[in-house]
Amino acid sequence: MEARLFLPLLFKRFANLNTLNLKHFLDHRNLDDLLNQLSNFPLKLTSLKLDECYFPTDGLQALSQNITTLTSLSCYCVYFFENSLTDIVDCFPLLTKLIIYFPLVAYDNQTNFVNTIHRLLSKSPCIQHLELCHITSLNDQHVVDFSLFLGNLVSINLCGGYLTETTFFSLVRNCPLLTEIKMENTCIGKETVGHSGVYPQLNSLYLGTNYWLIDEIIIMFTSIFPNLQLLDLTRCSQISEGICQVLKKCCKLKHLNLAFCSKVKLHGMNFAVPELEVLNLSNTSVDDETLSVISKNCCGLLQLQLDNCKNVTEKGVEHVVENCTQLREINLGDIDVSDENRELLLRRGCRIC
Repeated sequence: MEARLFLPLLFKRFANLNTLNLKHFLDHRNLDDLLNQLSNFPLKLTSLKLDECYFPTDGLQALSQNITTLTSLSCYCVYFFENSLTDIVDCFPLLTKLIIYFPLVAYDNQTNFVNTIHRLLSKSPCIQHLELCHITSLNDQHVVDFSLFLGNLVSINLCGGYLTETTFFSLVRNCPLLTEIKMENTCIGKETVGHSGVYPQLNSLYLGTNYWLIDEIIIMFTSIFPNLQLLDLTRCSQISEGICQVLKKCCKLKHLNLAFCSKVKLHGMNFAVPELEVLNLSNTSVDDETLSVISKNCCGLLQLQLDNCKNVTEKGVEHVVENCTQLREINLGDIDVSDENRELLLRRGCRIC
């Protein structure tokens, strides 16, 4: 049945609809037509997600004429024509969330596409959550420029690109409300950029799969972000025992992910880390000595992941069982643990994975 025949019944039935997810519209004319019809209904739509389709410029323009409540626009693997974004830069001034993830853009249109993102952000003063992921034509200078428009930004995700510390520091400098940065699979550490200042508002930092990231840079970050509560360094293969200094300086750290950091052992952690609740050591070189140190200094642990830790035996796990009495989840992977220790963990309410 064609969409225009059942839409009136659908929207009459769900008059309070505020979120719409549109996926796999391979003919952009059908999607434009759908949004045109949607614009005729008195809906208070706040969130629109487009997934694996062509960007419906005409439909969005029509939608913006009558539905002015849209605050969130998400585009996943969307194909953008030459002027797709250009024609909607003035349509949704109340946007607080914008996601453009892995856009499909013709090679000769990539520069224009990034410039249009700049224009769109300049017209969106309310943006709080921004994700621009896997946009290879996005460079440091682009971010430096548009960060000046993002005074209300709370979180940003720029994973998958060639961005460096220049981007990183321009964000913390120009966005005073920023609490979360995700720059996974970028080029953090490739360039050395001097920086001074302290930014206590930032509490979550995701820097996984940055192969140039070394201990010295992470230690420097701890001085700049004293209130860090979450640090994700998954697959940062150059990180080693410098992480002990991070734990010593970041006294508010609750969540630390070191999965696939093959050089990490944590033998030098001879101090208490009372706030740490979640620790992921999967696929690292930690051993029984590591777990002995952790059990003595991280007594507040709630979740511990040890999947594929080849150097850990039941002796190490026994240290955890004895001292980490608040533990609620432990991933043991292939570690052979006695029924007695398993039962003790279960009696304490700890889930074993």
